[in-house]
Amino acid sequence: MAIERRITASELDFDQIKQNLVAYMQATDTTFNDYNYDGSAMSTIIDVLAYVTHINSMNANFALNETFLDTSQLRTSVVSHAKLLGYTPKSISPSNAYINVRMNYDTTATPLYNHDGSNSPLPLDMPRGTAFKTTIDGVDFPMFACETSTIVFNDGWNFSNIKIEQGTLTSVSYTYQNNTFEQYILPQANVNTKSIKVTVTDSSSTDATKTYTLNTNMVNLDGTSEVYFLEETRDGFYEVKFGDNILGKRPGNGNTITIEYSYISSGTDVNGATVFEMTGSLNGNTDETITLVTKAVGGSPRETKEAIKFNAPLSFVAQNRAVTPDDYKSIIQNEFGDVDAVSVWGGESHDVPDYGKVYISIKPKSSDTLTETQKETIKTQILKPKNVVSITPVLIDPAFIFIDLEVFFKFNPNLATVTAAGLATSIRNTLVQHNTDVLKTFGGVFRLSNVAKKIDDTNISIISNVTRVKMTQKITPTLGTAKAYSLKFNQALTDLDGTSSSTGSYVTSNTFTFNGTAQAKLKDFYDSTSDTRVIQVVDAGGLVLDTNAGSVNETAGTITLNSFNPTALPTGQTTIDVTVKPASTDVSPARNVLLDINTSTATISGEIDTMATGGTTAGIDYTTTSSGY
Repeated sequence: MAIERRITASELDFDQIKQNLVAYMQATDTTFNDYNYDGSAMSTIIDVLAYVTHINSMNANFALNETFLDTSQLRTSVVSHAKLLGYTPKSISPSNAYINVRMNYDTTATPLYNHDGSNSPLPLDMPRGTAFKTTIDGVDFPMFACETSTIVFNDGWNFSNIKIEQGTLTSVSYTYQNNTFEQYILPQANVNTKSIKVTVTDSSSTDATKTYTLNTNMVNLDGTSEVYFLEETRDGFYEVKFGDNILGKRPGNGNTITIEYSYISSGTDVNGATVFEMTGSLNGNTDETITLVTKAVGGSPRETKEAIKFNAPLSFVAQNRAVTPDDYKSIIQNEFGDVDAVSVWGGESHDVPDYGKVYISIKPKSSDTLTETQKETIKTQILKPKNVVSITPVLIDPAFIFIDLEVFFKFNPNLATVTAAGLATSIRNTLVQHNTDVLKTFGGVFRLSNVAKKIDDTNISIISNVTRVKMTQKITPTLGTAKAYSLKFNQALTDLDGTSSSTGSYVTSNTFTFNGTAQAKLKDFYDSTSDTRVIQVVDAGGLVLDTNAGSVNETAGTITLNSFNPTALPTGQTTIDVTVKPASTDVSPARNVLLDINTSTATISGEIDTMATGGTTAGIDYTTTSSGY
C-alpha cells in the first residue's frame, strides 16, 4: 500500500521538522525510501535542511510580529507604529530645582565689580545656560539656568526663584538646501525634547531670525505656519523636520537652522538633590551664595516600549483635546514626565458632586505629591490649551491608605533547610514585590486571598498562613491649632478585636501630647443615646481628656475630628497614625486613593507545623491561629 506523501507545515520545532523530512523522504517511490536516515551522512544533511527551515520559520514569525504594535519587540518598530498614530514617544525628563543666588563681590576692589565709571552699580544678567552642578555620592551632575534673568542692584544682586534644570545645554547648526531629504538630527542620546529651541536665520540677512515652534495641532496649520515636527529615529535619536509650504513653512534655500537643546549624558536623574554650586560665572564673578527654594524633582527616564504601546492608542483616541477622563490621563502621561500613577474622574463622580470640574490626582515618581509649581505647570501649560472652556481642572494630592498586616505562618523544615526568621524575611520581600506589581497604581485592589497565596508560594516549606488586615491613614497636624480633619477609608469598618459588638473599639492611634498630657491617643465608644460612635482623646491609663473629639461612620468608613488640637508629638514622629479594621479582608481604593502595604512594620512570625512533622499523636496539642474575624 502506498504511503501518503504529505509535509506537515504546522510543525516548526527543529526535531519535528527533521522527523517530517525523514517521513516525507521515506514515503517516496524512489531510492530515497530505502536510505538509512540515522547514518552519519544522511543525518547531517537532514539536520542542515531542518536547521535552515527552522531559522526561516523563526525569522518569518519575528518579522510578522514587528508589523503590529501589540506584538512588536524592537523599539524601532514600536516607535514606527506609534508614528502612524501621530504619537512621539516621551523623551527623558530632567530634574528641576529652584534656588536663590546672591552674587558677592569685594567692596574694596578697584574698580568695583559690575559698576560704571562713577561707581554706580549696573544691572546684572544671568543668561539661559549659566552652568551649575550638584554632587551625589561623589559624582558631579551638570545643571543650567533655564531662562535669562536680569537683576538691578539692591543691597547686592539677588536672583530669586531661579529654575535650574539637569543636563548640558548645547546646539547644532545646519544649512537648509532645497530639493534634498536632509536629516536634522540631534546627535546626542538622552535629549530633553522640551528644551528644544529651533531658529532659522535668513541667508541674506543675519538679523532676520525666526523662531519655529513644535507643532502639536494640525488645526489652522497652513503654509505660513512657522513650526517644526519632531520624530524619534530608528537609532533612538530625535530628528527635526520642516513643512512643505502647504502644512508648515519651509525654510529658504541656504538658511541657517540652529537647534538648541539639552541632554543628560548620564541618563540618571538627581531627584532629591538640595545642594547646588555655580560652575560658570556672571560677568567674570564666580563668588556666589546659593540657598535652596525647592529641591530637585521631576526627573524620569524616556518612555519605555511597553508605555508607548499603552499610551499611543490612548493619545490617538484623545486627538489632542481634553474632554473625557481618559483624554486627560493620556495627555498628562504624554506631556508630563514625572508621572508614576494618575487618576482622573469627573466632578459628577466626586464624593460630593461638583459639576463643571474634572479632578486629577497624580503620584509623581520622585515623591508622594506634586509641588505647587508642578501643579501650576500642568494646569496652565499642558491642560489649558486642550481643555474644554467650561470645564475646570482641579489637581488634588493622592491619599494613602496603608495596609497593616499580621502574618502567622506554619512551615515544615523537612521540605527545605529554612528557619522561621529566614522565611519571615522572604515573606517580607514577597509583600514588597506585591506592592510594586499590584498596588503602585490607582485602582490597585488589595485582595487578601491573592496575598495569602503569594505568601504560601514564597517557599516550598510554608504550609499555611493566617493574615490579619488593618488600615492606617496619617494626619500631619498643625500643632497647637484646633482644626478639623477628615479621613476616608471608603469601606465599611468593624471593631478592632473582631467581636463585632457595640462595646468594641473601632479606632486607635499612636500617641501625641494633648492639653499638656503626653502619651494621649484616640479611642472611640458607642453612644447608644445618639446611636453614633464618638471619638475621645484618652491618656495612657484610659482617662478621658476630650469627651467628643469627633465621630466614626463605620458603614461609610469615614472618621471626622472636630477642633482637634494636639500640642506636640514624640521625638522623631511627624504624623498621627489613625488605625481601623476593614469589615472585608479585601480593600479597594477610590478616586485619589493609593494603597500601600506597610512592609517595614508588618508583623511576621512563624512556627513549625507539628502536625506535618509529628507522629500519629501530633494533633492532640496542635494549635491554630484566629483570623481575627
